[in-house]
Amino acid sequence: MLIHRTLQCITYTEKMTTSQPHSGVAMSASLSVTPVSSLVDTIVTVQATGLESNSRVTIRSFLEHKIRNNVLKFEGHAHYIADDRGVVSVPDQMSLGGTYTGAEPMGLFWSMQPLAGQRLGVRFLLTDATKPVLVNLSLYRGHLDTETLQTAEPEATTTAERRYMGQNVERITVHSGRLRGTLFKPKGSGPFPGVIDMFGNVGGLVEFRSAMLASRGLACFALPYFGYDDLPTNAWALDLEYFKEAVDWLSDQPFVKPGGVGMVGVSLGAQFALATATYFPEKVRAVVSINGCHAITSYVFQVNGEESEAILMNTDGIKPSLTREGVNNISGVYGDIYDASEENGTVFKLENAPNCQFMFIAGEGDEVWDSCHYAREAIQRLVRHGCHNYQLLSYPNAGHLIEVPYAPIADVFFSLGIGVIEQGGTPAGNAKAMENSWPQIVRFLHAHCGHDRPKL
Repeated sequence: MLIHRTLQCITYTEKMTTSQPHSGVAMSASLSVTPVSSLVDTIVTVQATGLESNSRVTIRSFLEHKIRNNVLKFEGHAHYIADDRGVVSVPDQMSLGGTYTGAEPMGLFWSMQPLAGQRLGVRFLLTDATKPVLVNLSLYRGHLDTETLQTAEPEATTTAERRYMGQNVERITVHSGRLRGTLFKPKGSGPFPGVIDMFGNVGGLVEFRSAMLASRGLACFALPYFGYDDLPTNAWALDLEYFKEAVDWLSDQPFVKPGGVGMVGVSLGAQFALATATYFPEKVRAVVSINGCHAITSYVFQVNGEESEAILMNTDGIKPSLTREGVNNISGVYGDIYDASEENGTVFKLENAPNCQFMFIAGEGDEVWDSCHYAREAIQRLVRHGCHNYQLLSYPNAGHLIEVPYAPIADVFFSLGIGVIEQGGTPAGNAKAMENSWPQIVRFLHAHCGHDRPKL
């Protein structure tokens, strides 16, 4: 599903004076990105040419992202040695240092980190999916570090335009009954597979994954459930029928394929997706649980007029990070979940949804909670009840936030009511998990969300 397109490449060229000992010839260096404009999940080619053979160079990536009144800045860079032709081709050559090492075609994009001096816990979280993200790329002589790059003059520059929303996608505000959110869909009458997309404890309306899913042919409803518009201010005691209403509303849209819809969620959002499939399975045909939990944790909810049980956070399990000052590790706050038996009222009865396909995605390095254990428990329950409607994608060195590939990856992030926490994994491990899981998510949703209407 990752697309490689050939478009005309725009380059910005400046003079690079090299120190060729025998000729002293000034060479003209250029930096290019192909294609110039692309969807975020598309691999691009960054190339530097016109260099002195076997010379050392640094390529830097930089973007600014405005959130409300703040401008957040992210930077990555890599050290390369030009080949005998005076060329550095990022997809084909090894980075020897910087924010990533090795042959990483998209390392300049996913390895970007918040620049020093910004608030701890800053995370790249796109707030307006309709606008492209501009990544500025710069070429420098020598192997430079982050501090030196702040004042160094580049020899050549170019800009990559990265888009979450394809040109053939439309954005529609949803305000129906008590439902709030945004629908992204391909233009036209469809019908398209329908998907509901939810995030976790960040709250509010998060649109970027929905925009990307629509760019890959799905009608996707970005569904906030607290902290947005007139919705509740927090996730405590939410009415689970809110999510059923979202399923019903999306299923009834004429541009959505009949036969049921899918749900995608990360963390707490995955938990609500699994809960919806358990209690209201009639129209839920696919669930993608990204580092979700197989039981009700953190918050109780209302279902059929009654309040659920929940395994609540034990704040004594919050510990200071061993590697980052001012950061917490919360991987031990749900210890009681290991004692939850199958009969425990908090555990989701996924066998209630035999017509739903489940995809569990788990980061083996998750430091927020034990996602791999939760996924295994959910699968074992399905197996015990004779169900085989599941698949598991488990990733070494991946943490809690497995998202759309090739965007800046956070190593820490802010969690409501707790502060700044570790997400786990390594930047390279998280990048590989995103790159591998994303096309599988898209294919899974296309395969299981709805069916084609019979031809008359």
